[in-house]
Amino acid sequence: MEPRKAIERLKAADVGLIAREVSRAGFRCKRCGKCCSGRFGDNTVTVFPSEMRAIMGATGLDWLDIAVPHESRDFDEEGYCHTFEWALRKKGNGDCIFLEDGRCMIYECRPFICRTYPFRLDIARMEVESYECDGLGSGGMDEASARSMAEALIQRAIVEASEAVSLLEKYEPFRPGKPIQGHRPIYIVHDSEGSRKVQKNDDGAFSFI
Repeated sequence: MEPRKAIERLKAADVGLIAREVSRAGFRCKRCGKCCSGRFGDNTVTVFPSEMRAIMGATGLDWLDIAVPHESRDFDEEGYCHTFEWALRKKGNGDCIFLEDGRCMIYECRPFICRTYPFRLDIARMEVESYECDGLGSGGMDEASARSMAEALIQRAIVEASEAVSLLEKYEPFRPGKPIQGHRPIYIVHDSEGSRKVQKNDDGAFSFI
């Protein structure tokens, strides 16, 4: 669905209906931390600039302390790697960098993907979908919690659609090329604020250039 139409559809969404779908899933978070751990599958979290700035404000960390470019195989004629959006950094063992002793250290400002897990909203059908999670079918939410989750799902979808609109407005196409052999890639990261050039250093850390 075209992002602008999706936004209008989401603004008119029936929160109560979505909340009832959430309730039917019988979800109760077990605080097991599996969704944040690299041992149990792909735990990559895409994070948008607005979410990045919220985390920066709460933690005092810099941009590249929080996130790195998504991996990509799209290169331009100069050998730059083009990618979209950012991913929360991970530790060497694959765990989210903000997972400590089984707890989220940025819980109050965590990204929408984390806030709404294990759910997502199918905008076209306006239905709630769920991912694999030990908390599904283990109890259920009270009415207020289910409504709060429904509101978060709608807001997440609006943010994602708005991000897509802004990104496309600022995106500049490039001529396809190949990576430069023997050189660490330089990334061009496209997001709603434009594009940023990032280099991967010899020690594996990233820096803006």
